[in-house]
Amino acid sequence: MSMPRTLIHAALLALGLTLAQAPVVRVQDPYVRLVPPTLKDTAAYMTLENLGTKPLRLVGGSTPAAAMVMPMRGVSEVRGGQEVKGMRPVEHLEIPPKGRLVLKPGGDHLMLVGLKAPLKEGQKIPLTLRFAGGLSQTLEPTVQAR
Repeated sequence: MSMPRTLIHAALLALGLTLAQAPVVRVQDPYVRLVPPTLKDTAAYMTLENLGTKPLRLVGGSTPAAAMVMPMRGVSEVRGGQEVKGMRPVEHLEIPPKGRLVLKPGGDHLMLVGLKAPLKEGQKIPLTLRFAGGLSQTLEPTVQAR
């Protein structure tokens, strides 16, 4: 005999789990860049691996350390014969099924806008990643000067 779905759901809730919370993202080497105390913005870097079979869209995040967390795309353009690198905000960054998204300096990253206090090297920053469809994952990257 099989358990009714509501009984299974109640058991998962009692364990603090839900069907929607199954881990679908593996996070590797997360860190937040240390910036001088006068700067009000910094970036978070990491590698995100999609363990699922559908694409995931990283739409932003939140942290008590900053007013806003925004996905940013690293861009490179040629102007007047010179390569100019920069960044621009985007609605999301996509992680392909069974694929990876590398957030790195000079490339795609998460911008922490409006730091509420100066950061200290070695400090852990609670950071919740938000994905389209209501998924989220919380981690604690360390502030590093690299």
